[in-house]
This record gives sequence, C-alpha cells and structure tokens, in this order.
Amino acid sequence: MAASARRAVLTPAEFDQFRHVTETYREDLVVALAGRVGLRPAEIARLRLADLQQYRRDGRPHYLLTVREDDEGETRTAYVPRDVAHDLQKFGNSHDDDPADPVFGVSARRIQMLVSAVSDRTTTDRLQSVSSRELRQSFAYRLLVDQGVDPRIVQAVGGWSSLDRLAAFLDRPTEDDILEACTAAEDRLRGGGSRRHRLTNGDGTSSRTSLDGASSSARTAPDRAFTRRTDELVTCIEELGERLDDAATRSEVVTAACAALATCFDGVWFCGENGDLRESAGGRTVSSTTVRNTLEGTDVLDVLADGDETVVVDEVADDHRSSDERLCVVAVRSSDALHGYLCVADRTFDAPSRRVLADVGRRVGRTLVAVERKQLLLADTGVELTLQTTARESVLVDASSRLDCRFELEGAVPMSGGSLLHFVTVSDASVGDVLEFVDDTEQVTDARLIRDYGSEALLEFVVSGTALVPTMVETGGSVRTLTVEDGTAHVTGVFSGHADVRGIVEQFTATFSDAQLLSKREIEEPVQTTARVERVVDEELTEKQRAVLRAAFLSGYFEWPRGSTAEELAASMDISSPTLHNHLRKAQQKVLAAVFADASER
Repeated sequence: MAASARRAVLTPAEFDQFRHVTETYREDLVVALAGRVGLRPAEIARLRLADLQQYRRDGRPHYLLTVREDDEGETRTAYVPRDVAHDLQKFGNSHDDDPADPVFGVSARRIQMLVSAVSDRTTTDRLQSVSSRELRQSFAYRLLVDQGVDPRIVQAVGGWSSLDRLAAFLDRPTEDDILEACTAAEDRLRGGGSRRHRLTNGDGTSSRTSLDGASSSARTAPDRAFTRRTDELVTCIEELGERLDDAATRSEVVTAACAALATCFDGVWFCGENGDLRESAGGRTVSSTTVRNTLEGTDVLDVLADGDETVVVDEVADDHRSSDERLCVVAVRSSDALHGYLCVADRTFDAPSRRVLADVGRRVGRTLVAVERKQLLLADTGVELTLQTTARESVLVDASSRLDCRFELEGAVPMSGGSLLHFVTVSDASVGDVLEFVDDTEQVTDARLIRDYGSEALLEFVVSGTALVPTMVETGGSVRTLTVEDGTAHVTGVFSGHADVRGIVEQFTATFSDAQLLSKREIEEPVQTTARVERVVDEELTEKQRAVLRAAFLSGYFEWPRGSTAEELAASMDISSPTLHNHLRKAQQKVLAAVFADASER
C-alpha cells in the first residue's frame, strides 16, 4: 500500500474512538454513513429514507441503499450494516420526515463541517485531521483487507470509477502470504475441492462457477479461502447481533455471546473480572480446567487490564494436551469499565479474527451496561447495595480525614474525556480550606464555590481518575447517596434485580481494597409518573442534553436567586453559552412534555 494511503486509513479502534466523540445522533449517523457505508458528503446530503430497502436472505434481514451519486439521476447500490440501517430509520422517523425528502436537509458542505467538528473535538493527534474522505478510505481498506471482499464489489458499492483507484489500499503479497494461501489451496484440492455447478453463457459455452456465484477463472483458491473465512466471521457477527438483541439479562447476554462465537470457533468460555469461569459453549478439545490453568499461569489478565483488547496464548497450560489449539483471551469492556473476559479456542487466529473478537468484546460490554440500565429503569424492583471504604485513593475520603469535615454528594454529571462533574455539600470546614486542598490533588482538575449557606456550602468539582462515583457507575449502578465523614465513605447504589452482586463487590474492591458490603436490600421502583419522565430522560434526550439539564439543576441554575449563571455553567462544562442554552431548551421541552402529558392522561 502506498504510504499516503496507509496514513489515511483509520484502524477499527481509531474509528470507534472517533465515533465516541460525536455528541449528537446526527453526527454519529453521518460518521457511520461515511465510514461504514462509504458515502460521499454530497451523497449523504441527498439521502432519503425511501432509498433504504430491506431484503431477507437465509432468514435474516439485510439492507441495500440506492445512492444518488449526482443530481442527474445516476445511482448505485450500497450495502448498509444492520445497526446503521436501524439508526438511519430511527433518525428519520424521529423527525417525522417524508420518506421522499432528504433525511438531513443540509448541504454537502454542511456534512463536511459536521465531520470536521467531530475531528476538532478529539484529543488524539491522529484523529484531529480526519475528514469525510479519510472515512471513505478507511471503509475501502476494511472491506478489501480486513474482510477480503472482492475488489469489484468494493468498487461498485463505494462508487469508485475504476479498480486502479483501489490499488493503493492493497499491500503487495509477501512470500509468507503466497505460501500460506497456495498451500492451503492445495490442501483443499487434495481433500476433494468444493462443489461446483455449470452455468451457460450467452454464447452457449459453459463456465465452472462455485456455489457463491464467482467464476473460477476470476477467483483463485486463496481468494475463496479468505472469503469463506470472512463469510464465517460475518455470519458469526450477525448471529451475535440477533442474540444480543433478544437478551434481557446479564446471564442471557453472556450465554448469547458464547453461543454465537461457538458457531465460528472451537470453544468459548466467559470469565468474570477475576478470571473465574462462568459460561461456556462449543467444542471441548480444550477443557475448562485447561483454560483456568492458563489464565492463572500467565500474565494475560494483567495485560488486558492495562488496556489491550486481545491476547493470543500459543502454549496453553495442559501437559497432556494432544490438540494444536491456541487460546485468544478478549477483554469485555464498555468505555473504561472491564466486565470480564471471553476465552476463545481455535487452531489459528489471523488478523481479521482478532479484530472481530476485539469488536465482540466491546459490543458485549456495551450490551451488558445497556441491559442492566434498562432493567433498572423498567423493573418493579431493584437491588440497593451500600458499601463502605476508608481508602485514601478517594479525594473526598482523604479530604474528610485531613480536614475533619463531612461531604454529601448532591449529584454528578458525566463530561467528555471521562471526567465527572460532582456537586457536593461540605460542612464543618471552611470553603477556602476545602478548595485549597482539592486544588493540590490530581483527581480534581477544577473546583468552585456555587453557594455558601454559612454552616455548609455547595461546591462543584471536576473529578477524573480514581473516585467513588465513577466506580459505582462502571459496575452498572445508579448512585443514590454518597456521604463521607471522619475519613469513611458510605456509597449506596441501585442496581437491577438481576445484577451480579458478587461481581459488583469484586470490581469495587479491585479499586478500593478495603471496601466492604454493608447492606443489600430489594427496593420498589417509583410509580409510572416518575418512570415515564425517567424514560424520556434516558431514551429521548441526547447525552449532551441530559448532562446540561442535570448540571443546571444541581448547580442551582433554576433556583432564585440563581446559584450559577449560564456563563458559569457553560465554562464548567467547557462549552459555549449558546450551545448550553440550545441543549437546555430542548431538554426542558422534552421533559415538561412528558410531565404534562402524563398529568392530562390522569
């Protein structure tokens, strides 16, 4: 591949990181259409919901898009991944647009500016110059190299004028590549080859064609081997997506992941955060004992805990093993939270397989969080856990011990970059002493006084790194109360009734070693009125609208006299004042509509 083309290609991890910086559904959808469907800005601007068509193949829904290449009526057909198609449909339906009208209603230049805005928002140097063209180039590279799609198909779905335009994305085969592909082809031929049937050409002659429809003269045996493995991986991912869609509990998510991967790999095991085996599927050439011994006898879990996504173990811990299988251990993560590991056994793990497994780990992690949050929102009952810790790693515990004061959390708001905006009431200490203390810590990057009531004061902290609230959130809980007094913190979180209490405590103690579970009790959720408003806040507000509304409430913006002005709140959240007002107005409208709609029904 040419050096310039290589620099322009985002890795799957970089593309995911770029998408995570998007702040609106529209931005995320535009990035997905460019980077996963291969659309140009002008084509995105012309896109209509009516252009998306569903087809069924092998009992599964698939989506094709009629792409309007210009204003003169020239079109092509592109393939749309199922999740992108669903996002497109939800976006169009949520705006009540006519299916024949453009979905976005903006110019191609505006589409380019949206991508540029996302790029400017990133903190990674590599991603700060990403353009819509670079997203398309990454789309081409992923299909050609990672998934082994026929270049003619890539040319057709992406609208490139010739195959020469795609040549820059293809590496020249190495000697190892040639040997591996050709010897694999010879092995298959000695084993009987693949079934074929004859098709009659227009001139009456016949040509041998494989079952997938590609002419044997156009596709070599190595091509077919690579495509066959790619098809297996694609089917596996589709199977996983369907199973995860139906999963309603943590146990069902884990079972679905193992069962889907077992269709493509020899054996699959799911392990908890400490490496304990909890679920398995597939073949048993490698035993559960072997997997456990391998995890205990290597530093693979430490490597994954430090941020790696996959680790392949060539030598598994079983002296009596007769098979030649290897083990790939995959971190199951959502954002920075680690939920466990998938251990996958197979004879070889090529680059596409490892990328697929890394993506599976991220998808399963996000699904675990989504399932637990949904259960917490909709269930009639939940589990309330209260934990205690005196660990000085918490800045609030340390400050309480040194200043002999008391803290009580009023609420917290997530911010970009992983920080949390804390609103804390402090008593039994001067505001100046508290602000001076936290200013000298690494965890608090910014702090200010919101209101001084004399005997106590409301403070705002921007907290990052090790802290009690984000640890509770990462375990899938909703923080209900947090009090810190005499150097001891008591934090209470609400979890779904299906939550893994042991796993939650283990994850909490991994951060705060002396943490203890003080109480566990079942609670009833609020009545429907509150549930409806919570559902609006959770499902209809964008992440930015939700954060701004919560920060405004906690900072006293709605009180009289106001505890914070819009300018102060915008500065704390590192956004402009007009942006804050925009998000705040839209959030208020949605929440109030839910409240008054419920009142009118009653």
